[in-house]
Amino acid sequence: MLGLVLAAGASGLLLSCYFRAYAMLPPVSVLLGLVYFGGQADGLMKGTLAFVFSLIAMLGCFLIGATIRIFSDNFAPTRAPSEDFL
Repeated sequence: MLGLVLAAGASGLLLSCYFRAYAMLPPVSVLLGLVYFGGQADGLMKGTLAFVFSLIAMLGCFLIGATIRIFSDNFAPTRAPSEDFL
């Protein structure tokens, strides 16, 4: 279960560079399939908890990465007017 949560967090960080809501739909469907097959072996409650924790990790890392990208884009250095002629 911990490996699934860590993999979901890593995919959330990787997808945060796109910052589109529809970018999260394919990983959630893949995650749902992985948790379904893992839940059959370990039980329904453990599978449900794995899905919830993985989804929270994925979305949390997605939002953290997206906010860092937004702030870094807003604080980019500005060019001086004299540099336009160079």
